[in-house]
Amino acid sequence: MQHRLNLGVRGHDMPCSTPEELANILGKIGASHVQLALKKSFPDIVTSPAALTPAFGHAIRTALEAKNCRVSVLGCYIDPVHPDPAVRQENLDWFKANLRFAKYLGADMVGTETGTLSDMEKTYSEENFQVLLRSVRELTDFAEKIGSIVAIEPVWGHTLYSPELAQRLLGEINSPCLRLIYDPVNLANSADIEEQHQLMDRMYRCCGDAIILLHLKDFVMENGAKHCRLASDGVLDYDYLFDLVLKYTPYIDGILEEASDLAFPDTAEKIRRRWEAATAKNA
Repeated sequence: MQHRLNLGVRGHDMPCSTPEELANILGKIGASHVQLALKKSFPDIVTSPAALTPAFGHAIRTALEAKNCRVSVLGCYIDPVHPDPAVRQENLDWFKANLRFAKYLGADMVGTETGTLSDMEKTYSEENFQVLLRSVRELTDFAEKIGSIVAIEPVWGHTLYSPELAQRLLGEINSPCLRLIYDPVNLANSADIEEQHQLMDRMYRCCGDAIILLHLKDFVMENGAKHCRLASDGVLDYDYLFDLVLKYTPYIDGILEEASDLAFPDTAEKIRRRWEAATAKNA
């Protein structure tokens, strides 16, 4: 059986301001898909939700398809736990506009992280989790009505900070329209290999069936602080990660984060070699 890891980039890491410029760069570097954050990639075009017309969506989709590329995820990084209810609702309404717009692009999902409060204790509190739960339920109910997918990314230090809490969120919402983006670096807080393995095992044991997209980068620890690096240029155990990924999702999209247009080809080649080695070992 053939296994595929399709590699893409974040659109806002590319030096462009129009769909045509973005498509030309993606075609040149060989990215098969893109994570598109509309306000970041096209700030002169996307000034309000009114800009998200079918015509704009079809223009993006047509430009990308001409370069054999597609939108895998709309990155809509809102704050679903903002302490001001009015601001929080504005965030949720913008996310809903992205869910509606996704179908014009053929985008698979709309993704977000889960926000923070003023300190770790408040962020990790049950009260804050309940706010997140209400926000995600509102978004998921909307996604169910229009046939889209809400993709949530757990991050250490954010409201959804662990595999177990992500599992709880999935269980309480209980919807096929709620899925997860997995970034092992964003959940990790240690370079220790055993701790990395345990965390990856927990993530796939708790949520492996719900992971539909990977964010791929790397990290190093310096003076107790985590510093991000390009994928395969740090201490993340990609061999162990890919063994787990292959058990659950032999076909999956991965976004190479931190990768510029200049860095993408070399980084993609490194990751493909790691994936091919894991595929051969698990054949």
